[in-house]
Amino acid sequence: MARLVVAVDPAVGVVPVALAKAWESDEEAAALGAASVQPAAPGTFLPGLAELVLVPLAVNLASSLLYDLVRRLIVQQRPAVDVTELELTETRSGDDRVVVVRVRRSVS
Repeated sequence: MARLVVAVDPAVGVVPVALAKAWESDEEAAALGAASVQPAAPGTFLPGLAELVLVPLAVNLASSLLYDLVRRLIVQQRPAVDVTELELTETRSGDDRVVVVRVRRSVS
């Protein structure tokens, strides 16, 4: 089964545990699969990133819908963040869909 792996840059200001909880409490997101937090292997992602949010996906979801969902959940955790300042990039690692969330530039 494919998994969604979400890596959130610490500069975004949302910790993986909070994002996983937001995923679980969101009806649309929870219907896609249960979120869990697992440690990132050293040196595999952004510097300072210690944990990843993993969601087993039973369905294939269009990237634009997935991005909108992740953005909405991040904004719920940090309402002051401007979603236009978030950069979401997706890649594949085997069957996994890896989405990295970063800040495009520093915002005050």
